[in-house]
Amino acid sequence: MNNEKVVETTGLCLHGNFSSSCSVCAAEVASSIEQLRAHLVEYLELKTPEEAERIKFVRALDLPAELGDQYHFLSDERLANVLVAVIPDELWVKGAQPSESSAERGLINVRAGYFEGEAGNSERDPSAWLTHELAHCQRYLEHREDYAQDSDTPAFDDIDVEVYPNNRVEEHAFNTQFAYLKSKGIEREGIVGLLKTHYKDKDFEFFDRILDRVYKGSELQSRL
Repeated sequence: MNNEKVVETTGLCLHGNFSSSCSVCAAEVASSIEQLRAHLVEYLELKTPEEAERIKFVRALDLPAELGDQYHFLSDERLANVLVAVIPDELWVKGAQPSESSAERGLINVRAGYFEGEAGNSERDPSAWLTHELAHCQRYLEHREDYAQDSDTPAFDDIDVEVYPNNRVEEHAFNTQFAYLKSKGIEREGIVGLLKTHYKDKDFEFFDRILDRVYKGSELQSRL
């Protein structure tokens, strides 16, 4: 676990303590880590206990400052104990995709090289995929019973884009991710450039709807 201190938001944990110093939270996190490590052994098809031990876990609350800013952006202390599994590059199974979430488990998987900053790029997570994955976890907490169905329900019925990424769950995740990037001064064109390496041109019918909301919506509000 990463022991670097991160300034907390104003609330307390469910046990009435600050999450960073709650012994009950610490015990729950330790138990969760063991369960999630066992899950990842199967999911990643790991061969040895040594491989499993190479996976490092960090609570969302304990993310280092330049990444923890993404956690604080969501202003949701329910996400404090979401665990980020930092997986060595050679054990990663998602190809060019740098992260993924298992929201029902409170788990975010991220490729270690991306998490730590790729060679030649000192900025960590420049595309704010942690914000995206945390938003998935948030959506699950808010709509637990509907999460699976919402993953298969189009966000926009009037566009010809497949249910991934055009679904209600991804709509929330991308909206939150784009809003965070905008708050950091990233222009709309910059976000489009980040997405082009991962998505087909057709998918931008979906992304443009959300980008319009995040960018044009705020422009309209500023004129009122």
